[in-house]
Amino acid sequence: MERGGSSSIGSRRCHRNDWNKPAKPSDFLHLFQDWVFDWLDVPAMCEAADTILEYPMVDKDPLSRWTFGRVTLAGDAAHPMYPRGSNGSAQALIDVRVLADLLKNASDPQDALIAYARERIPVTTKIVRTNRAEPPDIINIRVEELTGDRPFERLEDYVTQDELRALSGQYQRIAGFSKEDVR
Repeated sequence: MERGGSSSIGSRRCHRNDWNKPAKPSDFLHLFQDWVFDWLDVPAMCEAADTILEYPMVDKDPLSRWTFGRVTLAGDAAHPMYPRGSNGSAQALIDVRVLADLLKNASDPQDALIAYARERIPVTTKIVRTNRAEPPDIINIRVEELTGDRPFERLEDYVTQDELRALSGQYQRIAGFSKEDVR
């Protein structure tokens, strides 16, 4: 199969995400036409670039199994997520912390690998699914909705600190970032 191409697996057609797919400034430059500052001219920078690559915002459906004998998956190999809010890297660090703790205390490493997958799969599955509906930047999205994406003087005119804390806290609990989850 060629890079960036597609293949048939059974009757299902699979498209490969190509992290090196060339893009043209005309594909997106209209979105940044007003991004000209005294210290940075984004349209000019894009037009002058030697190479522009399209960066696919992708995740994958959660896997039901990570461990295969003496081999297990962690991080993006186990649970690719939308690259927002450093969530993928944070979950990878949590993966290896959990795995290290279990390996340290296990008499049989394979039992530790199974316990690790049993503990982490439900958590990361929930995060992947939550990211699709309510991403880590839900606060920014909510403020944009409330303000009509117009400039504003005081955030408090649109949303209370309690509402912001609730939105943030909800995501922190799901992602394992709340104070109660930190060991």
